[in-house]
Amino acid sequence: MNTTLIIMAGGRSSRMKKSAHQLGDHDLASKVQQLHKSLIPLGTSQTPLLSRLCLEAFKAGVTDVIVVTSPENEPFKEWQKSFTKHTHQAANAIHFAVQLTDASSGKPMGTADAIYQAMLQYPKLKNQRFIITNGDNLYSANALSKAVHHTRSPHALIAYEAKSLGYSEERISSFALIRAAHQYVSEIVEKPQVETLDRFKDTEGNLLVSMNLWLADGASFFNALERCPIHPERKEKELPEAFRLAIKDNPSSVFVHLVHETLPDLTSASDLNSFE
Repeated sequence: MNTTLIIMAGGRSSRMKKSAHQLGDHDLASKVQQLHKSLIPLGTSQTPLLSRLCLEAFKAGVTDVIVVTSPENEPFKEWQKSFTKHTHQAANAIHFAVQLTDASSGKPMGTADAIYQAMLQYPKLKNQRFIITNGDNLYSANALSKAVHHTRSPHALIAYEAKSLGYSEERISSFALIRAAHQYVSEIVEKPQVETLDRFKDTEGNLLVSMNLWLADGASFFNALERCPIHPERKEKELPEAFRLAIKDNPSSVFVHLVHETLPDLTSASDLNSFE
């Protein structure tokens, strides 16, 4: 069975660029300006996060990858050539979708829009299930395989237990927290106040964090993406809101798999040093 992974890499890395300037690292700031953060060489092996993520995905059973980029994606195409050459992965296993910017704002319209545009460019996605990830998190083969092999419901979320992530409470509060009923997502709360975190713990004391690792059934999810509203403050169409609509349509549609793992990411410039 073919399994497609969609990696959202169309953002502008604005927080990474800002933090690089704040650190006074002009070489890094220049590198971030030239390359999307997922393409920056990391660690002693100089292997970009995007390469590492794809290797984990193929290990988990993913058969093809669609990378959603901005229109200026020549560096990604160069990365594809290098990746397939050095890993001997078939070149046709890596594809690209382009997230066009909004005409009025001149910027990308968010994560739900990224998936919507990918589905328009690859209509086959409307008739199959696919996995969704961020382009700046290094998800493990173990976590990805839970999505690859999921069969219990149309959609699924691989949630991370907060303590295992190793982040501060302040950082945890910048993500989306999940409430689940009978192992199905019942509520998604984005950026909760730090003092409210304990209210989200399940009966076993776990705090479930969404790190945007989803499985979606294209046939039903496309409709939710079409209906996804623009956030009134951030002026973007956001993936959690599309899944809220899917849950409203079918309360038992998003199963929760809980993992107890760390999740390396590239939010700020200081994160670059955490990769071997």
